[in-house]
This record gives sequence, C-alpha cells and structure tokens, in this order.
Amino acid sequence: MDLPATSFSQKSIYYLFLLLIIGLATACQPQPKQVSIEADGTTKRITTEATTVRDVLDEAKIELGPLDRVAPDLYTELKPGMAIKVVRVTEKIEREQAVLSFERQTVVNEALPKGESRLAQLGVNGEEEISTRIVYEDGQEVNRTEISREVTTPPVPEILIVGPQDSLPSVPVAGTMAYMANNNAWLVRSSSGSRRALTTDGNLDGRVFNLSPDGRQLLYTTALTNEIDLPLNELWLASTTIVGEKPITLGVQGVLQAEWSPVLTDSRIIYSTAERTANPPGWRANNDLWLLTPPDPTETQNRTKESPPEPEEILPANTQGLYPWWGTTFVWSPDGTKLAYARADQIGVIDIETAREAADATVTPLLDFPPLETFSDWVWVPGISWSPDGQFIAATVHGPPVASEPEEESQVFDLWLLSIDGAVSAKIAGRVGMWSNPAWGEAGLAFGEALTPLQSVNSRYRIVLVDRDGSNRRQLFPFSEEVGVQLPELVWSPDQEELLFTYNGNLYTVNRQGGLPQQITTDGQTSHPRWALDQPAVVTGTVSITGTQSLTASQSITGSAEITPTSTITITPTVTSTPTRTSTPTTSPTATSSPPRGTATRTPTLSSTPTRTPTPTRAGSTRTATITPSTSPTLPTTTPELITPTLTITPSSG
Repeated sequence: MDLPATSFSQKSIYYLFLLLIIGLATACQPQPKQVSIEADGTTKRITTEATTVRDVLDEAKIELGPLDRVAPDLYTELKPGMAIKVVRVTEKIEREQAVLSFERQTVVNEALPKGESRLAQLGVNGEEEISTRIVYEDGQEVNRTEISREVTTPPVPEILIVGPQDSLPSVPVAGTMAYMANNNAWLVRSSSGSRRALTTDGNLDGRVFNLSPDGRQLLYTTALTNEIDLPLNELWLASTTIVGEKPITLGVQGVLQAEWSPVLTDSRIIYSTAERTANPPGWRANNDLWLLTPPDPTETQNRTKESPPEPEEILPANTQGLYPWWGTTFVWSPDGTKLAYARADQIGVIDIETAREAADATVTPLLDFPPLETFSDWVWVPGISWSPDGQFIAATVHGPPVASEPEEESQVFDLWLLSIDGAVSAKIAGRVGMWSNPAWGEAGLAFGEALTPLQSVNSRYRIVLVDRDGSNRRQLFPFSEEVGVQLPELVWSPDQEELLFTYNGNLYTVNRQGGLPQQITTDGQTSHPRWALDQPAVVTGTVSITGTQSLTASQSITGSAEITPTSTITITPTVTSTPTRTSTPTTSPTATSSPPRGTATRTPTLSSTPTRTPTPTRAGSTRTATITPSTSPTLPTTTPELITPTLTITPSSG
C-alpha cells in the first residue's frame, strides 16, 4: 500500500538528518594520517591519528634534548604527508692555554745621561686560558664562539730606562721641590739640573706625599702587597738633606691622608686611616683624625730600634655624611690651630686646640651641597685652600643643574669663598670645573678653569689667578699654543712669586706676573708636585783642614754639598805667595747637591801650617764651622786669588 505523500516527505527528512549527524560525528573523530619523521640519521613513515607534531613524536618515542630543534614547530597541526625533521643540537666548552706576550715599556729617567739606556727588568711571557663554546648539529660543528679569557699567569713587562732625549737649560730653583715619577720620590734644589732620587724601590702609592715646611723631610706612603688581610699601606719619613740616609717607618699603616703642619716650628702631622676591602675602590675610610709628632730621621741614625711615637686621636672613626666610605679631605690652617675639611656633601672647620683640651673636637659645618652622582666607584670631593690670613676658605662647590636633570647629576662646579665664622659665603667664579683645585697665596687665588666646564671630568684646564674677591683676572697658562693642563696640581713657591704645576707629565713654573713658563723635568712621568723652603741641616762633627798655606782673616771658603755621614772635611789648597804670615779665616760650608766645590777669596798667600779647632754651631738650620789658627796675622796688601779646596763633610749626627 502506498504511503501518503505527506508521510514520505517526513521520512526523507528524518533519514537526511540521521545521515548528517553520522557525518558530523565521523568528521570530529581523528583521521589517520601518514607522515615522515627524520631523526638520528633515519627516516620513519608512520600512520597516526595524532593532531600535532609534538604528539606524533611522543607516539614514535623520539625524545628531544634541551637544545634540539624540530621543524616544523612542535605545536604545528599535523597534515597528511607532512615531513618532520629533528636536528640534534649539542655544545661543549673547550679550554686552551695561550701565551700572553709581555709589554715593552720605556721609562725616561733623568738620573741617566742623555742618550744612555739600561735594561731594568727582563720581560717574561704570561699565560691565559681561553674558553670557547662549540655548537654541533647532528654531530657536525656549526659554530665556535670565544666566551672568556682568564689570565692564569700575568706577564712581566720589559722595562727599559733611558736618559732624557732633550736637554733643558738649567732653571734656578728657590727652595726645595719634590715630586713623584715612576712611583719614586725625586728632589730638586738650587736648580732644575740638580735632581736626585730619594727612593728607588718604586713602591710609593701616592696617597701621601708631602714635604715638611722647612723642606728637610718628606712624608710618604708605600704600597704593601695586594693581600686583603694586610693593611692598605705604610707611612714613611725620609731626610732630604743627608744623601744616603735611609728612610724610617713611622709605624702607622692603612693611611688615607697625612699632612704636615705648615708652621715651621711645629713638626706635627695629622693623618686619617682606612681599611682595605675586596670591593672597589679597594678601601673603606674610617673618617678618623690623628695627631702625630714624628721623630727627626737625622737624629735617629745612630740610635737603636725604638718604639714608634704614640699618635693622639682628634676625631674618632665615624660614618657621617653621604658616601663616608670614600673619605674626608683635611687641610691645615696657616697658623696650625684649625683644619678645613671637605667631604662629598659638606665643607667645614675643625678646631684642633679644643680637641686637645676637651674630649671632642669642635666641628663647624660651613656649607652643605648635594653630592655628585658619578655612576661609578669613585666619589668627587671638593678641592679646598686656606687664605694666607686664615680667615677664609676657597672651595670648589657642586652647583645647581642647568636643566631638568636631578641636582645630584648636575655638571656645574663653582668657586666659592667661605669665612670661617660663617658670616660670608660667596661665589666668585662660575663653572670652573670639578678639578679646579684652588691654591691661595699672597699674590692671589690661583685655580684651574675647565675649557669644557659641563664636561669637566675629562676636560683640560687653564690656570687663572685672581684677587681674593675674584677681580683682576689673569690667565697664567696656557701661554700660547698649549692645550691646557689635565689636572691642576698648583703649588706656590716659598717666596710666593711663582706657581708650580704639571703639564703633560712634566713640571713647569710660571711667574705670577705671567710670561713664558719654565720647564723643570722632561721624563713625562711627573705628578704630586711639592715646594717648600730650603733649610739644610746643621753640620755637627769633626772638621780637619790640611794644606800648605794659611788664610787671612778676610778669606772665606764657600761651597755647597749634600751631606754624607761618616766623613771629614778636608781642605787642601795649594798656593805660593809672599810675604809669609798666619791669619784667622772663617770657613762656612753650606749643604747643597753634589760633592762640594768650594771657592775661597783671600789676600796674600802664606807659608805656615795653622792648628785649627772647629766650633760647629747650630743657627736656624745652617751648618757653620769657625776655625781658629794658632797665630795672629799681619795683614799686607796683595791681589786676591781664587782657590778651589776639596771638601768632604761628615756629621756625627744629623
């Protein structure tokens, strides 16, 4: 029986709906796919129902290393016929030893004659370990990269010492100059041609290097080994007046700064200390302050070993201010009663006399300012200098920013005058640079002025002299075509007429009135210039004079010599003239640089052998000896002659 048309239509729809459901269910089920996998040198073809590359690799039990690469990516959907490649990636670190060649260094030493050279140290090659990363893909090297170099044995440089190539005309020097070159101390007296080395070990660290105000002693520090458990350095004292006298240690170690009192009759020094650290900059300042009266090295040469002098504490260790680990700078007042101090964020005054009378020193801050952010392991501290009358302090001060930068990042540095009573704080010069380092003398205030003031950390500087109120500006250097000094280290001469500074590693002097600078050294290694009075030590000892003639009362023997211990004075003039007589001479040897060559001006020549008893006297610091013959002279009139005696001076104590 035929179904009604309506019933057939409904049945057809039902079957169609059923087929659709079955098709959808079939489509949602994973369909087998055939893919190929290339790994470990073989290629596999497999049929899988996995949906991603990662799944099929898991199904094929192919494990991946941490560096292996797969193409296509692990999360790529599988498609029929897809080719999958696994690249095995490995790497290893290869280390090899390589020779590290030594350097050849040439050092100019003014103690050698021009053109002469000496090999001071043989060069020895070092060794370094080079680490290289090597990358392999499927066992084949594809990349090699050097990742580090470590020096296992440092090389030893070859050092060749040569004499100066260019000779300079000798320049007169009033007083005593000292400077550092090649980590040794050098001394200049009388003229620039009379240089000599005070030390030869090459171990000065430059933290302390100061002449006593009378020029007779040099205070310096020597570096110890780099072992972290040892002190930073050691404080030493050397005589500048006795050739060959060995320096003495003051028994003080770990010194960050030390300064002589500027008073001639006051032999005290102040010093501050620091601890060695493993991290940059290599020390941690204690910010303490000690007072010490060192022994005179010329008075200890014949003594047995003694206990070092006991220092007196002025300030206890502290961590006041910002960046206290760097340290504080101290400078004596001209009268030796106060100290100016400078740290990264403050300038002030310390009264030493109250510290000695009371338990604590009187500390008076004069000016606060934001410290400089250097973004490094060094800290900027202002340069400071006292006025000759001790009423003002000149200081380089960190100034305000020029734009929107933080005040700690400002590159502005100005020159200020601060009265010690706090009543006056005045800027007298703007944008002078961070290394301006003022030096105040009787002739005015000298300071460095940066050629590029907003980049003064690396700038060259001109040297400028102004009156105490900042007026009457005069440029002393550059004189003409020079490019300026790299770091102004300015020192006034004892007579306040000349300024000593370094330029391109050499010492120069310039008159306060201006003019052509005078070059003192030529080795290009000079730093730490110092200039003090020249007051040689007093000779005490035995004087013997032999000769074939007597001297008249008007005769005198003058000369200059550095004093060498354990010798005698011998004067052997050989002169023949008449008439014969005996006279009373006065002999005055004066200490200076080389074995003496004296001159004697006399009235007539005599033929007698006097008996002379020397009477050394100590007047100030001049060595004098009075010699009295056994007879009294009769004074005829004759033409004076010039004689050249031979002198050897040997004191019994310094």
